[in-house]
Order: sequence, then C-alpha cells, then structure tokens
Amino acid sequence: MKRAGKRKLPVLCVAMLLAVSVVQAPVFAGEFPDSAAVAGPEPIVITPEQVEQALAHGAPGEEKTVRLAVRADADAEHLLVRLNAAQILAIYDDHPRNLVVLETPLGVFASFLNGDAFRQLAEELDVAVENIWVEAAVRTTGPDEREQIRRAAEEQGMTLLAEPVAVKIEAWVNGEFFTNEGFDAFFTQWLPSETALDRVFSTAMGFNPKNGRFWAKTTVSSVHGDRQMVTMTVCGCVHYYFVVTNVKTFSDVLDAPYREAVHRMAAHGIIKGTGDGAFRPDRLLTRAELAAMAARFYAMEEEGDAELAVEAFDDVDADDWFAGYAGALYRTGILEGGRFNPNGHVTADEIYAAFLSNEIVQSMFPFVGERIPAGGPYATRAEAVTIFDQMLKAYELFTERVQQRILQGWDHERSESRTNE
Repeated sequence: MKRAGKRKLPVLCVAMLLAVSVVQAPVFAGEFPDSAAVAGPEPIVITPEQVEQALAHGAPGEEKTVRLAVRADADAEHLLVRLNAAQILAIYDDHPRNLVVLETPLGVFASFLNGDAFRQLAEELDVAVENIWVEAAVRTTGPDEREQIRRAAEEQGMTLLAEPVAVKIEAWVNGEFFTNEGFDAFFTQWLPSETALDRVFSTAMGFNPKNGRFWAKTTVSSVHGDRQMVTMTVCGCVHYYFVVTNVKTFSDVLDAPYREAVHRMAAHGIIKGTGDGAFRPDRLLTRAELAAMAARFYAMEEEGDAELAVEAFDDVDADDWFAGYAGALYRTGILEGGRFNPNGHVTADEIYAAFLSNEIVQSMFPFVGERIPAGGPYATRAEAVTIFDQMLKAYELFTERVQQRILQGWDHERSESRTNE
C-alpha cells in the first residue's frame, strides 16, 4: 500500500524549491535548537497599517511588490518577524501574484503567500484566521558555529564564500507552534562585490546539523555598485544557509561541449560520476540513474524510502543503491508500483515529462529554449545532464525575476539605517 506523505501547509503558491541532498557530513556535537523550543528575540509584528500603506503603492488589483520594512537595530544579530494571516489575505486578495518582501538588516525575505491555503487551514482547524501567524526568523552565527560549518564543508571539498546565517519560517496557531513545512521562500543577502562567485561551481548551500546533510539551493547573483546581491531559495525548517564554491570535475568531459552542464550538476550534487574520476558521458542513462538524479534535484529522499521501494516494486531490494531514490519517487507519486526495471533505458521525452509536470517549469521553459533532442532512441548520460541543466536554468530564471522585483524601489542605504526608534 502506498504510504501517505506528511501533511503540509501549502503556504506559497510557488512550489519551486530546489534543494539537492549533496553529501552527509558529521553531525554537530552541539544540539541545534528545535524551532518551537527556542526563546528568541521579542517578535517584530507587521501591522495592518504597514500592509495597507504598502498596498497603496500600486493600483488596487494590480500585481505588485508589497514591501514591508522591519524596523530593527542595524547591528541586530537575531530577528523574529511576525505576520498575521489576516494581513496575508489582504495581500493575496489584492492580487494572488503579489510578492511579499520583508526588509531586515540581516537580509530580505520574499515570498508569494497563498491566501487560500490559510483560509483552508482556518476552516480545517476551526479557528479564526486572525489566530494564525507566520513567523520568519534570521540570526547570525557565532564563532563556534561558523568554524564547525566551515570544517564540515571543507571535508566535502566546499569553500565558504560568506558567513552562514540561520533561517526558519513557521506557522503558529492559537499561540502554539503548528508547522514549518510547506514554506518555500527566497532570502537575499548583500555581499561585497569582490566576492568570487563562479557561475559553474558556486551556489548557495543549506546545512542541517541534525543529520549532517548539505543541500544546494537555487541561487542567482548580481552586482550593484560595491555590493553583490545574492538571492537563494530557503525552506521553513531551521537550517544554516551560506554561499560556497564546490569544484567537482571529471577527467573525460574537460574538453566536451557539455562540460559546463556536467560540472554544474556535479557542484549541485545531482550527479556523482562513476567513482574513478570519470563521468562516462556516452553511456546510456538507466532508470535507476534517472531516479537518483530526480530525487537529488528535488531532495525527495526520506528515511524509510528504501523499505517503501521494496513494498512497491517487485525488482527492488532494500540494499540496492537506488532503492531510496525509487521509493522517494513512488512516495511522491511520480512512479507507480509494479516493476521498476532499474537497468532499463529512458528517452529524452521521459526526462522532460518528469519536469514539465511542474507548473513553474512550464511557465519558465519557453524562456529557456527548445527541447534538447537525443542522438538516438535513448538518452545518454551527457544528454540527460544537459536536460537537467536546462531545467536548473529555468529555476534560476524564476529566482532572477524575483530578485528583480525585490530591487523595485529598493533603497539599500535607507534600509540599513532603519531602527526601532
């Protein structure tokens, strides 16, 4: 029987989070605070008046960027911002594609909040919408945390380019923690313009100290004067986020026309190679390899997926290297049970079909380019990686458009000078 997934709160209408499970590092010796158990700073509440004023910057019913200033000390190290669901509905009902931007001295949150999800939640829980709150928190990291993260990253061949920050987004109901699932958002940091971000090997990473895993995040950057604006995707769970360079190369693609796509996918953890420093680009892609790439691309794998694959597929054993990936795709409804046929080959159309079922990719794909045809009836590993890189570019394009909207009306000096006074 198919195992039901966890109940999620679909807070954002943008389900486009790219979070690739790259590697597992040693778990921190110290305990990372649970989201609902930490005594954080006094919450900064976004008022109805602030929302009304922000909406007034555009015509009613017109898609707009709803910019909300979080008034805090410029040298604050930990901020907690609270937004009531009633205000979310006001923003959403004005236009469902309004982008909510929370400006803080530690960075900028941005998201497309789904008002219908909050209405549904209030109805299911039989509570007033006014009793539902969204909290977004960001804090700097201490010397010990930074050193532990740096060491864990370096053990995996990554070099930190910016100091990590801890980010969390949560829903609270009737004054109690409810969930941190279902939140996909964007977080922007301003770095010095000389920060060396490489378009092939650099990306933002998320790090979960509880299980020691790194996740590559969809990332875009642009330089404005003496500042570099880096926008990345984040999720609700309490994770550290930071920018890294993650150089991974293969000896048999160094002169190939698709080398950039291969190295980008390796830097993002989507491909691993054959273990001998080679990629074997001309080898036909197998169904097992495609399952691994897709599950890594969307960070689908969870504990118990390998056992689920054994229940779902007649030809999968729990100790098969691909079992967890196959189980993840089954659990999320991408694959049906029966025979998995791990050594079977796949067509380019089958790879595209897996991606184009996502509405965000559908909307962005026309701007990325035409479908990449396979040279034969089945796709090679190189052709598959090229298609995955094309899909990653679609996500980056979406993130770039969000970054451009964040910049609309942005006054960095004014934002840095805001205080509680």
